[in-house]
Amino acid sequence: MIELDIIQITALAAGGDGVARDANGRVTFVPRTAPGDRVRVELVKQTKSFARAELVEIVTPSPTRVEPPCEYFRAGCGGCQWQHVARDAQLAAKQAIVAGALRNIPNLVVEAIRDPAPPYGWRRRARFHVHAGKVGLYAMASHRLIALDHCPQLEPSLDAALRVIAGSSLPDGELTLVRGMAGGIAVGIERPWRAAASIVGRAQIVGVIAGDARHGEPILEIEPGLFAGPWDFAQASTPGNAELIAIARAALGRGPGRLLELYAGAGNFTRGFVDDAWAVAATDVIAPTNAPGRFEVGTAADVLARVQGPFDAIVLDPPRTGAADALAGILRHAPKTILYISCDPATLARDLSRLVEAGYRADRAWPVDVMPQTAHVEVVCRLHSM
Repeated sequence: MIELDIIQITALAAGGDGVARDANGRVTFVPRTAPGDRVRVELVKQTKSFARAELVEIVTPSPTRVEPPCEYFRAGCGGCQWQHVARDAQLAAKQAIVAGALRNIPNLVVEAIRDPAPPYGWRRRARFHVHAGKVGLYAMASHRLIALDHCPQLEPSLDAALRVIAGSSLPDGELTLVRGMAGGIAVGIERPWRAAASIVGRAQIVGVIAGDARHGEPILEIEPGLFAGPWDFAQASTPGNAELIAIARAALGRGPGRLLELYAGAGNFTRGFVDDAWAVAATDVIAPTNAPGRFEVGTAADVLARVQGPFDAIVLDPPRTGAADALAGILRHAPKTILYISCDPATLARDLSRLVEAGYRADRAWPVDVMPQTAHVEVVCRLHSM
C-alpha cells in the first residue's frame, strides 16, 4: 500500500464510498468518509482511471460528519454505510446519485427525494449470518463476522427477537427475521435447528422454518393482502414501501384499462393497481398464492412472448440487474405508459436509454430513500409513448 497526500472528499458514490480526486485528477474511492472531509488514506487498489483507498486519518472532519450511534458500525460492521453522515447530507447524496445516473435522459424531471422512514428502527425484515454459533454481519468489504445481539436499524420488536435468538445455540448458515402487521415474527434458519420449536412463543416469535422443518405459523400477513415468510422478499421498511406504492399508483393513475405487471413477486404493487380498477395480469418467476389479479407463471421475457395484448400500461419492478431481457418484449407490446420501479439508478438509466431510443418519453422520476443510513435508493420513473 502507498500512502497518499491528504485528499478532499467531495461527494458520496452509489456504492457508499466517499469520492475524491488525487493530485493527478484520478478519482479515488474511500469508505467511511463524508463530503467535506480532508483525509489521509492508503491505496489498496489503483488503475489508470480510478483508485480505492482505506481511511488512515481524518485530518479535518466535514460539517456533515456525525458520531455513529451503533457500536458495531464503529467496529467496522458493513450492514450500514452512512451512519457517520448527517441525515440531510445522506438525502442530498442520494438525490445527486439519481440525478447523475439519469442526466442523459432528455427532458426528464427528477423530483425531490422522499424521506418516509425514520432514521433508525425501520427494518421489519432482516438477514444475518451465523458462524461458530455467533449471529452477526460481515465487516465492511470482508467475510469476517462481527457478532452482535442487537441492531438499531431493526424495529424494536424485531430487535428484541434478535436478542433472544442470538442467545440460543444456532447452526451456522443464514438467519432471517420478518415481522407481520399483527406483531408476530417469523424466523428462518438455513439448516436444521434442534431448538427451533422451543423458540416459538418467545419474543413474539410465532413461527420458525429451520431447514425443511416448519414450526408454528411462519407465513405472515405483513401488510393487508401481502403475505411473506422469512425467506421471501419484501421491502424492509413499512413506511418506505407505503410511499413507493403511493407514488406508483399516483403516477399510473386510475383505470379502467389493461395492465401487465412484470416482476410482481407476491403482489406488493398489484394490490393497489387492482384497487384502482386496472385489469392486472402479473408475472414473476413463481406465482404467489395470495395476490389479487391474474398471475402468469414464468420469467418476464417468457410471459411477454406469450401473453396477448394490447396493454394500456406495463409496470416493472426488476431486480438490481435491471430488465434488459424484457425490453424487447415490452416494446413489442407498445403500451401507452410504462412505469419502471428500480433499486439501481445505473441499470435504470441503461434501460431507460433503450426505451427512449425506441420512441418513449420519460417525463418524471421520483427518488425514495426507503433505507436510511445505507446507500440504497429506490426510483419510480414514468414513460409515455410519443
